[in-house]
Amino acid sequence: MQKTISVCIVICILFTAVFFTSQPLSVFGADNGIDFESAEPIDSDIVYQVSVDSGDYAITSFTASEDGYYLFEALGDKYKVGAFFGNEYNYYEPVATLFDSEKNEVQYVEFDAYDPSVDNNAPYAKMVQKIQKGETYFYKTNLLDPKKSGTYLIRVMKAPDLVFTYSSEDEYSGCYQVYRYTGSEKEFTIKTRYTVSESESLYTPDNNVLLSGISLGAFEGNEFLETINLPYDFDFIASEAFFNCKKLSNVNLSRNIDTIGYRAFAGCDSLKSITIRSYDVILEPQCFGYDESGNKYSDFTIFCYDGSTAEEYAKDNGINYSIISNAFESSDNSEKTVSAENSNSSASDTLKPTSYQNASKSITSVKAIQVKKAKIKKVKKTSKKRQLKVKWKKIRGVSGYQIKCGLNRKMKKGKRVVYVKANRSSKIIKGLKSKKTYYIKIRAYKKYVSAKGEELWAYGKWSNIKKTKTR
Repeated sequence: MQKTISVCIVICILFTAVFFTSQPLSVFGADNGIDFESAEPIDSDIVYQVSVDSGDYAITSFTASEDGYYLFEALGDKYKVGAFFGNEYNYYEPVATLFDSEKNEVQYVEFDAYDPSVDNNAPYAKMVQKIQKGETYFYKTNLLDPKKSGTYLIRVMKAPDLVFTYSSEDEYSGCYQVYRYTGSEKEFTIKTRYTVSESESLYTPDNNVLLSGISLGAFEGNEFLETINLPYDFDFIASEAFFNCKKLSNVNLSRNIDTIGYRAFAGCDSLKSITIRSYDVILEPQCFGYDESGNKYSDFTIFCYDGSTAEEYAKDNGINYSIISNAFESSDNSEKTVSAENSNSSASDTLKPTSYQNASKSITSVKAIQVKKAKIKKVKKTSKKRQLKVKWKKIRGVSGYQIKCGLNRKMKKGKRVVYVKANRSSKIIKGLKSKKTYYIKIRAYKKYVSAKGEELWAYGKWSNIKKTKTR
């Protein structure tokens, strides 16, 4: 049964200082299935408010005015919960489904993870779809909980070059991930921090926050990208992040990279080598050196440190590798190349790959930066659910601390990363899962300037791992 939402209203979104004027939409009951014929046309760049009763959904149609990538958004509105006084709020949780002109489902998304107790944080669902001029897509939205009635916002717009996923870390900070890159640059540099405006996203945290990684398939299939530069404190690259980027030939990884996901660079036919300046990076299967079908490249080389996980990956996969020296240990920048066919041979018996000159740039020698190993004093549950308090011994002369926690010792499951200022010796980590055991470690870092004038971060060793169960 069709219900017409009246009134153009002005609403204040929690995360921006901008007031949007909503447009009327039609809402349908879920009992009759999806009524594509009654889909209401919507225009680009207009924010619409949707109010749905229990089990209802909104169905709209969007026709592209030009070729390109389009961003489909849904942002949950907040409502007060609890007693008649106080400031406790929760949020309606929207989900979205996208259908092509033939009514085939092409994407379904639920909102980003969020914690109602954290400021500047709400359920936000988004999809990026490449559409040709004149093509029509159907955009269905509803609440995740079919028993609830509530309101949320939707919008369709031409996607910006970078679309982000935002994740809160605590009540003061959070981090972005690159959700999708839609640009056409040959060389692209990802910055350490970003501030997102309301013209780029319905969801806009108050302050610029740290960019921590690249999400699943964010650059997949990009037909223009040749060089990608990643910032120093970049943390992870998710599975298939650069899958099938056929022209990508130069990847400048951050020294602090922690994880490179499954088939992250598979199908990058022009990428002949990679330099990994980290001893302990998690390299998931086929992240480098494989084509889109899972066949190994015969002319791919990994440049890495002796005894590193990258060397182990090369050996395990039968991939050519070349040993480079560490500038923090020696000013001697000599390399030792080992082929996949003869990984036990000496350096003098092997040939350097043809891509050696371009791939193995020398590391600038700098004075070694020493950072003490951090020590956790105590990790304990708080009086509130889904929180843990971490206490550690302060270290003089550092710039801050990095705390990592997760649901297993390797911290790959349920991983959270929090940065804390140097004057702190304790931190409450919020937004965790209730009644779960979390493993936590901490390390200190110190910022310094390299010989090239670049600001870099030197990290100390991780502390011993502590584990505690949340309330």
